[in-house]
Amino acid sequence: MNEPVRLWGGRFRKPPDPRMMRLSSAASAHARLVPQDIAGGKAHAAELERAGLLSQEEYQTILATLDAIAAEFDAGRLSPGAEDEDVHSFVERVLTARIGATGAKLRAGRSRNDQAANNLKLYLRQQARLIGAMLAELLDALATQAQAHAGSVCPGFTHLQSAQPVTFGHWLMAHAQALSRDATRLQDWDARSALSPLGAAALAGSAIALRPDLSAKALGYDGPCENSVDAVGSRDHVAEFLFVAAMLATNLSRLAEEVTLWTSRQFGWVALDDGFATGSSIMPQKKNPDIAEIARGRAARLTGNLMAMLGALKGLPLAYNRDLAEDKPAAFDAVDVLSQVLPAFAGLIETMQPQPEIMRAQAGAGFALATEVADHLARNGVPFAQAHEITGALIRYCEEMGREMEALEPVELRAIDPRLDESVLAVLTLDAAVAARSGHGGTAPDRVREQIARYRDWLAAFEGWTGEARR
Repeated sequence: MNEPVRLWGGRFRKPPDPRMMRLSSAASAHARLVPQDIAGGKAHAAELERAGLLSQEEYQTILATLDAIAAEFDAGRLSPGAEDEDVHSFVERVLTARIGATGAKLRAGRSRNDQAANNLKLYLRQQARLIGAMLAELLDALATQAQAHAGSVCPGFTHLQSAQPVTFGHWLMAHAQALSRDATRLQDWDARSALSPLGAAALAGSAIALRPDLSAKALGYDGPCENSVDAVGSRDHVAEFLFVAAMLATNLSRLAEEVTLWTSRQFGWVALDDGFATGSSIMPQKKNPDIAEIARGRAARLTGNLMAMLGALKGLPLAYNRDLAEDKPAAFDAVDVLSQVLPAFAGLIETMQPQPEIMRAQAGAGFALATEVADHLARNGVPFAQAHEITGALIRYCEEMGREMEALEPVELRAIDPRLDESVLAVLTLDAAVAARSGHGGTAPDRVREQIARYRDWLAAFEGWTGEARR
């Protein structure tokens, strides 16, 4: 049981140097791929049975033993050790220790090259739906908060300067829409990653495993890869997964930045639930948005993982090169980061307490209703270029006199320009401003509610895609 298994070495005159093995071995680091290696082994055993290299009895023995190894691994009673070079040699070591020469037959017709490609692809396809399920919880939390505040007026910003009033629900849905595209990127990635590399062997294909289409079906793929060299020599599906992860983390980071602002005393828009905030070791009054800050920081790691993978790929000749082993640390880290950040962020958004009165009080600051004046003039026949100039003169007057537009007297308006009369005052309210943006995708509360309804329909379909992972 404890005798190490090396899947190579017959032509070598001495064993590998321990220093080389410390660099080369990765069984413990890659142990999470044991279930995928076992699944691939079962599919390959079926190939060998079809090819006549395994009897029906031997085939059933291998399946039963692999299932037992998987169960013990899942229960934590069995794991790769320091003597194992990789997960492939670990599984073979345990299998042959238990059923002898029958287990050793499983190596025929395959290579670590197609095994390694298959293991990570299977793992990422499973994780994509798990990540999707966690993302769906955050998307649902955003939609719920947006629904509750579809009519809550808040400042809207460009350049982080007060621009125009919008509703807080509309602002939240802007983040939800960006994150929903990340959800669809996961689906698109999965569709492009649905071809199995098993049967490619080292690079030329297998002379024994001749029905990779059946192995692919058994493992949940749409079919086998079209080209055996490409199957083992490409990792663009890993790079693309890392891009999707990095883009998702980047969109989360933008939301995190705003949560950090919203919860500050200077903004005061949102109060954090005590369960999703931390305090200071020296300042008792502090309540810190650590989840948002950690998410913002972790986004940089995922961007780094993507750059590392692209750098590893850019100069490689076909087919397999050991540089490709860099795919696993980057992919594992991306999965781990999102698996930690997404549930915490969903809880933060679900439990945060928006403060609509404070938001509304700030929404008109900085002459945020100026565009209403220009639009009102344009609707009354003034060319917009002139309307813009007239409104600018109005703002200049208000700044010089220390007045607010809404408080001006009709005589003051006409003194600035005869085309400004008291009718403009009717549009200088926050509710009128947001209600006027009533086109598709606008911030008018009714349009926001319609947007959320369409979004809910899409989200239900996406949750269906996450399937068993979500349940």
